[in-house]
Amino acid sequence: MVISIDGTELNMRECNERIRELIGKNDRIEIFNASHIDGLCAGLRSGKILVHGDVGDYFGILNAGAELVVTGSSGRFIGDGMTAGRVEVGADVGDGAAVYCYGGIVRIRGSAGNFLGTMNKGATIIVEGDIGNNAGTYMVGGDIVVLGDAGEALGDYMIRGVIYIAGSYRDLGNNAKLEKLRYSDLDKLGTLLAAEGLNLNPRAFQKIIPATLRPFYSEKTQAPESGGVR
Repeated sequence: MVISIDGTELNMRECNERIRELIGKNDRIEIFNASHIDGLCAGLRSGKILVHGDVGDYFGILNAGAELVVTGSSGRFIGDGMTAGRVEVGADVGDGAAVYCYGGIVRIRGSAGNFLGTMNKGATIIVEGDIGNNAGTYMVGGDIVVLGDAGEALGDYMIRGVIYIAGSYRDLGNNAKLEKLRYSDLDKLGTLLAAEGLNLNPRAFQKIIPATLRPFYSEKTQAPESGGVR
């Protein structure tokens, strides 16, 4: 069963309480007129929610297993602190998208602002458009996949994890370097792109990894080298 919530007269607390009342009793919840609500769908552990139109800041933060889809755009910090599940936005998002994420998938069908995926610890973040400056700053795990272009300081002080970008970037950040794609990268990207319905050759991407594993302590421990396939 699909049930609807009209957010016109609701604040964040009222709308999220309504969601939690309904989420275990229905196959899917659809939300309308919620663009004024920050923190919508915070801290959910299960369920499927479709939000029609735009949403405010902090959409889907601390998501722990729910499938959340927005048809329009989002403000800042979508999916902040997410551990599992999926957050998908149909248009552009603001700064700080998918920061401090431990797992799950964040897909942005438009472009993203600055500091995308900061401190990413294990999530897969897919951006179909362009991204701003300082994406992947301090990331320690997971993947960031960008189909468009990036701004300055891409991967600044990244420690682990991988950034794949199909477009261009203004410059790399501290401790970030290019590495040739391995066969395992092609397999991973091919599987991910196919699962997401994205028709793009994995060989079109550049791969960015940390230059060293301990950038703040030592230059002796280097990131693994690869012969690559390109």
